[in-house]
Order: sequence, then structure tokens, then C-alpha cells
Amino acid sequence: MSHRSSALILAMLLSGALTLSACYEDTEATGPAPVESTAASGGSSTAPDEGSTGSGQADPSKGATSASPLDQQDQDSSNDPDWEIGGEGEEAAEGSALTIAEVRAGSHDGYSRIVLEFEGEGTPGWRAPEWVDSASTMGKGDPITVKGDHTLVIHGTGTASIQPTGQGSGQQRLDLDKGDGDEGDEGIEEAFVDPGFEGEFQVVLGTDSQTYRVFTLSDPTRLVIDVADDDQQGQDGQGDQDHHDDDNS
Repeated sequence: MSHRSSALILAMLLSGALTLSACYEDTEATGPAPVESTAASGGSSTAPDEGSTGSGQADPSKGATSASPLDQQDQDSSNDPDWEIGGEGEEAAEGSALTIAEVRAGSHDGYSRIVLEFEGEGTPGWRAPEWVDSASTMGKGDPITVKGDHTLVIHGTGTASIQPTGQGSGQQRLDLDKGDGDEGDEGIEEAFVDPGFEGEFQVVLGTDSQTYRVFTLSDPTRLVIDVADDDQQGQDGQGDQDHHDDDNS
């Protein structure tokens, strides 16, 4: 083999080796395209239901659910107190450590009623109810909006510092509007129950009237809040005024 042929073959071998080396380096640098992680992208997660914060509690800005109906005892109005009873608040029984077992609501003739039933020892109390322009959750302070012309806030006392999980233990938004087309005659349009924060609970009511009463019932232990229907407000308010005038005469 001539010297020239040997040199040509050597040059071809070197060129091929350099080409293979360049291809290997390019493949190593780029590598295969990364596979997207389903955990990072959330491909296997489920979006929380509307009205949920993802922590088992109602989002104060989301829609309401229908309230559980009043039972037979709740509907008994034979011993109902006068309107405006409870307006100054009432102390909880000493040593009370209650939990909210169930919240029920419904309509009576001329007013709406919401009932909080409790389990445990004691009797709930409450601070003087307040008419407010805006309300917020206990602890976090998230805004609470409720349907109605007015917003009534009742801060309750006598609950256990740590509330158990289970029925009635989470925040609840309840729709009391009958939806029958009778606008403006629903005492309570909507309710938001905010339970169990450092021995207190909160009830926020959206109402069409400012005539109300708050009281307790026993066997079982219950806190009752009544709000007069809008078309009864004038009559009930006048009755209260006449009653107060008689007391002052």
C-alpha cells in the first residue's frame, strides 16, 4: 500500500471517530425530554366542592345549603317570650363546656326561627346582639356576607375551647329563604354559624326585620333566635313600644 493511500485511510478513520464523538456529546447534553410529574401538576387531585375551604369548613363567601327543619319541640310556640327578650345578653352557666350538635331552622306564623342544639354540660350564654354593617369569622377574620336587609351578630359563650369534629362542628351557611316568590317577608334570609373558638361561637343572620328575641330551652339544651317577618315588624315593634311605655308610666 502506498504512503498516500495509508494517509487517506487514516484521515477517514479520524473523521469518523470525531463525528461519533460529537453525536454522543450532543445526546448526553440534551438527554430525553423530562416527564411531567403528576404530583406537581395536580393531575390526580380533586378540586374542593364549592362552598368548602378544603379543611372541612364552609367558605364564608360561598353559597348556602338548606337548613335542617325544626323538630316538633322547636315548633312549639306556647311559651315563647316577648319580643326583644335577650337583647342585653345572658351569662352562660358556670362551668359550661358545650358543643354544637345540630343547627335547625324554619318559619313560624309571623317569624323565622333558628335553633342551635348543644351537647355537654351547662347552658349557653350570649353577649348583647349587634346590628352591624359587616361581619367576619372568629380567629381568621374572613369576611362573612349574608342575604337580607340587615345583619345581626350574636356572640355565644359556654362552648368547649376545643370543638370535636363531626355533625354540627364545622362552619355552616344556611339558606332560610323559602323561594316562593314572597319577597320581603322572611324574618331570616340566611344564617352563618361559626362554632367553637376559645369557648365562644358566633351566629350571623341576614334579616329583613330588626325585631328579634334570643332565649334558651332545655331538654335538650338549645339556643333559639327568632326574627319577625318584615311585614310584621311595624306591628310587633309598636307592641313592644306600648309595653315599654306602660312600664315607664
